[in-house]
Amino acid sequence: MTYGFKYIKHNKARFKPDKREEGIKILADFFNEYENQIKGFNGFIIMNNVDNSQETIALTFWETKEDMDAYHKLNNKWFNIITERIKPLFEQLPERSNYTLFNFKTSFSS
Repeated sequence: MTYGFKYIKHNKARFKPDKREEGIKILADFFNEYENQIKGFNGFIIMNNVDNSQETIALTFWETKEDMDAYHKLNNKWFNIITERIKPLFEQLPERSNYTLFNFKTSFSS
């Protein structure tokens, strides 16, 4: 089964105190608004750490490694838009890691 994506960017962010909700709303709104305009972008998951009110993980899904890498360059229009909006809310810059999809199954996937 194929899912339309193979590459995943893991973004671990630490927000300033009491800024996480504002930050994740900005992030979700951005991806929902521009998802069809960002080359190779195939969706996202935002997860909040239950035990740490400042930490969030965002997974973004990409068709190719080239699309994923191109998005995260400083000269990328879309990356600059979201960085400008959300950067002031970070306590420290996000840690990023790249992954490939091996297997994906949920009770709601067919």
